[in-house]
Amino acid sequence: MGRNNTQLSFYQFWNRSFAVSCFPPTWYIFQRLGGVLAFIAYKIGLSPNMITLIGGLTGTYAIWQFSVLPLGLLETVHLSLIFSFVYILDCADGQLARATGKTTPIGKWFDIAVDLLLIVLFPLGIASLLLGSFSETVTNLMVSCLIFGRALVLITSSLKRSGGEDHHPSSSYLKKIIQSILDTPVFYLWICWARLNPEWLIMSALFFGVLYIIESIYLSRTFFK
Repeated sequence: MGRNNTQLSFYQFWNRSFAVSCFPPTWYIFQRLGGVLAFIAYKIGLSPNMITLIGGLTGTYAIWQFSVLPLGLLETVHLSLIFSFVYILDCADGQLARATGKTTPIGKWFDIAVDLLLIVLFPLGIASLLLGSFSETVTNLMVSCLIFGRALVLITSSLKRSGGEDHHPSSSYLKKIIQSILDTPVFYLWICWARLNPEWLIMSALFFGVLYIIESIYLSRTFFK
């Protein structure tokens, strides 16, 4: 059932009233920015699914840019900004849906499908950029680890949230650091800057792939507490 939209204010979105609890960088930065974008979308009449679609299209464009742009500082800043915007869109659609009472099973699975598409495309974009720089075995290992690890995390966390189990902030500084490293925007920005050096890029991609596989195993038991 829809919410009474006349009661929605900018401050509700800015204060993350419609955001779900998440890892520190997302919660303190990107959920707030996502709230601002959700408020703008609400004011101009965009639906949550439209925000999801825009995010998917922008993410696909960002990955293509990642694979074809020259290696340089300006290009790195450009990619960092566009990938950050992609993630802000990912934070905005859910907030808009909850704020307007438009959460639906179709919307949830559409969001997951778009996320999964980008999870598959990004390692392929990295591989395209690194084509010929490393052996086929190493490149395929990187692609497999990243897709497998990030997809497992997405599916596991989605299933747990569907079952009513959500993430709760940890009081442990060590866990907060680990959570921050694993957070999607940190991954995006790390990979964008590692792009300046092909060896750092493939090492970073493999590193995150292994970390995400470990995280998915952990999430199969419980969220960080």
